[in-house]
Amino acid sequence: MHARAGIIATSLIGLMAVTGALAGCSGTANANNAAGDNQSKELVFATPPGTDDPEEQSIMQHLSTMVGEASGRPTKNLQPADYLGVVEAVRNGSVDVAVLSQFSSALAYKTGSVDPILVWPASPEPAAFCLAKKDSGITKPADLKGHQIAFVDPGSTTGYFMPKALFKKAGLTDGTDYKSTFAGSHDSAVLALANGSVDVACTARQLYPTFIEKGILKESDITIIGKTDPIPVGISIVVRKDLDQATRTALKAKLPALMAADEKIAKTLGLKGTPTEDPEFSTYEPLVNVAESIGVDIEDLR
Repeated sequence: MHARAGIIATSLIGLMAVTGALAGCSGTANANNAAGDNQSKELVFATPPGTDDPEEQSIMQHLSTMVGEASGRPTKNLQPADYLGVVEAVRNGSVDVAVLSQFSSALAYKTGSVDPILVWPASPEPAAFCLAKKDSGITKPADLKGHQIAFVDPGSTTGYFMPKALFKKAGLTDGTDYKSTFAGSHDSAVLALANGSVDVACTARQLYPTFIEKGILKESDITIIGKTDPIPVGISIVVRKDLDQATRTALKAKLPALMAADEKIAKTLGLKGTPTEDPEFSTYEPLVNVAESIGVDIEDLR
């Protein structure tokens, strides 16, 4: 669930101040008026698809409220249908601020679609679990040959990129050694496994206990056939490229503390430590390398 090469130098400062003090006063007045106008405008905040669980939806709505509190602006929460839809919404200006998964952030940064303003440190724990039913005979990635896997979404870090990298390390090729489908969300992928539509489903590590607690999966019936590597970077907050500097500054100053203080948000997003402001692209480059290792050209995902 954000910055880098080029956090914008955001204001045009007094071009050709030939008239001296008068021009300076006029420029200051105009800037103050613009700031006041921005503060009254609704900020659109987007969150990526996660699960259909009402509790998680409530958590994301609460995060939207925090964005409004931090920015000092009225805020509306949107949830595009897929991960790359969030990137596109920020790129085209219909969304002002978004929380992005790690691969979505790397994609958006590399293609120049967004400005990440905050990125949290990586977690040392596995990013994702891949699951099978115990009576399937599938106990490890090598057993996947000839079987059907449910991934989550083409832009999902824990539901696609990291699991696919796990299978690649095991010498397996999608479409040759196994067949795959995109379920659209984490809970849909897990439900596909539960109802027998697929043989394996991959999902975020931190969501697995929730699926057990909610009764979607019965732990005694499930084998974790693989655990992926940790993700080399944490979740990001990104903004559209022409968002005003005052809003950026307010978000960076206030949002991290608000998010860290909320146990549910911190757990859901896997927040660890203190976020970095305006990270360079090198922060995300390891993710691009993972994508390339499994044959994905991140530029093709525009």
